[in-house]
Amino acid sequence: MKILVIPTTDWIRHPFPNRLNFIFDIIAERHDVRVLHFELSKFRDNSPRWTRCALVRAGSSRAEDPSVYYITSALSHLRVIRDAARDSDVILSANILPSFMANLTKTPVVFDYLDHLEESASIYYPGSIFGRAVKLGVRAITRYNLRHARTVITVTQELKEYLRGIGVREIEVIPNGVDTGLLRPMDIDEAKGALGLTGNVIGYVGSLEYWVDLETVVSALPELDVTLLVVGPSLFTDYGERIKGMAERLGVGDRVVFTGSVPYSELSRYISAMDIGLNPLRKMKKNEYAAGGKIFNYLSCGRPVLTTRMVSLERLLGDSLYYYDDRESFISQVKRILERSHDQRKYRAIAERYDWRAIAARYEGVLERAAGG
Repeated sequence: MKILVIPTTDWIRHPFPNRLNFIFDIIAERHDVRVLHFELSKFRDNSPRWTRCALVRAGSSRAEDPSVYYITSALSHLRVIRDAARDSDVILSANILPSFMANLTKTPVVFDYLDHLEESASIYYPGSIFGRAVKLGVRAITRYNLRHARTVITVTQELKEYLRGIGVREIEVIPNGVDTGLLRPMDIDEAKGALGLTGNVIGYVGSLEYWVDLETVVSALPELDVTLLVVGPSLFTDYGERIKGMAERLGVGDRVVFTGSVPYSELSRYISAMDIGLNPLRKMKKNEYAAGGKIFNYLSCGRPVLTTRMVSLERLLGDSLYYYDDRESFISQVKRILERSHDQRKYRAIAERYDWRAIAARYEGVLERAAGG
């Protein structure tokens, strides 16, 4: 199969590889996979990751803002997609405007609907008129893409039900996963020592953006004897600086450690240094419907997970996770988890059910059916 992948972002320089990176580096062992390479200015200085896929340069605007980048690069992207589609059996797309262009070709399109895209796009512009305009524009384009795709892949039953409600019929649920060969448990004391940490550590791994709710976590620190380890960068907003300022105002700045970006290959050490892995999310459809990959990263390293209560996670993983609803329940759950002993093999076994190789095999089957028409 000849597959053209249109990803959500820069394939090799975004700080966090996403599900398509893992899935298609596996699929590329057996198929010809080419990836549209969006060279986003925001990530130009980041070191590139290795990939098994062939990169197709999409043309580069110098715009720092992601929405402006895709709008100003539209004609260039259209030409590249049109040319690459001619020699492709199927297109897998997860982007918004480039997916619209892919649907203008004669090549069948499979759309990866990872989360509630209209909220994902507009969250970079909190409370602004431009943000509302982005949300409405993305909603219209995304619904066109969804209804014209041969098949839509999504990550939870909740997103499938949402898609059914807007008229999408061909839907496959394939959840997020984890590279269990790379993310493995390490001795917690050795991991803490390597990072200069002592005592109880609760930690978050991921982007620092406005869909995250670290406010609740930081506001609870005065009541807890813990250090908060935050692993990951701000991408397009000032959310990280806002959280740093909040910690200083509450007098807990010395108990919050921000690492910025770390190589994915070193992530096991950071997660293994945590007594609890956190999944703190703001209440919004983007988070309610989806089930992000960081949950599986924590589990793969044998760590208990404390997450904002989300219906999709409760249905998917049930009582394998710990949940909280507000500041008070967060405090009580942290204390409860720290008082208990935990069998890291149990958490690891859950993650192994979601290894990327198993996920990629299911994904490959959907692409083959779409390409076969």
